[in-house]
Amino acid sequence: MISAERKQTLKDQAVAFGLAMAVHLGFLLILIAGSWNWQPFEREAPPVRVTLVDMAPMVERQRAEQEAEQERQREVERERERQAELERQREEEQRRQEEQRREEEQRRQEEQRRQQERERRERELEQQRAEAAERERREAELRQRREEQQRAEEERRRQEEERLRELAELRERREEARRQREEEERRLAELAERRAAEEAERQAAQEAERLRLAREQADAEARRATLREEYIETIRELVRRNWNRPPTTQPGVLCRVRVVQIPGGEIIAAEIVRPCNADQATRRSITAAVMRVGELPYRGYESVFAREIDFDFRFDG
Repeated sequence: MISAERKQTLKDQAVAFGLAMAVHLGFLLILIAGSWNWQPFEREAPPVRVTLVDMAPMVERQRAEQEAEQERQREVERERERQAELERQREEEQRRQEEQRREEEQRRQEEQRRQQERERRERELEQQRAEAAERERREAELRQRREEQQRAEEERRRQEEERLRELAELRERREEARRQREEEERRLAELAERRAAEEAERQAAQEAERLRLAREQADAEARRATLREEYIETIRELVRRNWNRPPTTQPGVLCRVRVVQIPGGEIIAAEIVRPCNADQATRRSITAAVMRVGELPYRGYESVFAREIDFDFRFDG
């Protein structure tokens, strides 16, 4: 882009050049007029007196002016060259600055790329550390769950062994009671035979009645000996062992108890159903005893398992 000062210089140079050309053209016209043959155009003109003028000073001055003009032209050319050199230097400086700016931009972009790469690697390392921590946490939780399951399994086996031992004790006591009943029945039968032999017909009727009652009792015992009766009796015995009798409980209590369980024998509910002649404290103590049992016998009683079981709870004092 050309500055205002340079425009003014070029304008002055153009004016000086125009003046010089006008002066040269004037001298050229004077020379042509002086050397032109005007005789064919003369018609008896009066004689003309011509005075010769020395043109040397004028020519010398013209030459000096031409040299000065040439010097000005050279000066203008040198100025133009200086301006061109300055313009080239400015363009070179701008190009150098542009290259420097591009290099700076490239370095900045390269630094930004390296920074982004470092941040990406840091994020990857952080993610890897987080994943490793999460794996360790899951493994610790898995180990803890396994240990808890192992402890629970050991506790379950211990409780199962305890229940089996209690059931064995109950069966042994029932067997002993059965032997005692049989022995008592045998003694009663012998006594009945002796009385029958001694009292004749009067005792015959009584013996017949006694035998009938004995048969009914034997049938009842046989029914209780069935698996379901054994199951009910086992439940009744477990409840009786876990029952804490309130002070208000009177002998002669008879309450029907309903137990709700799930497969495996775990008790989930217990309630008193009619008939029941006990007070509220005794009723609550009976249901609490059922819930303290926790689990009813299951192994060996699968065929008679029922979700709801009713049994009579008695207390005769």
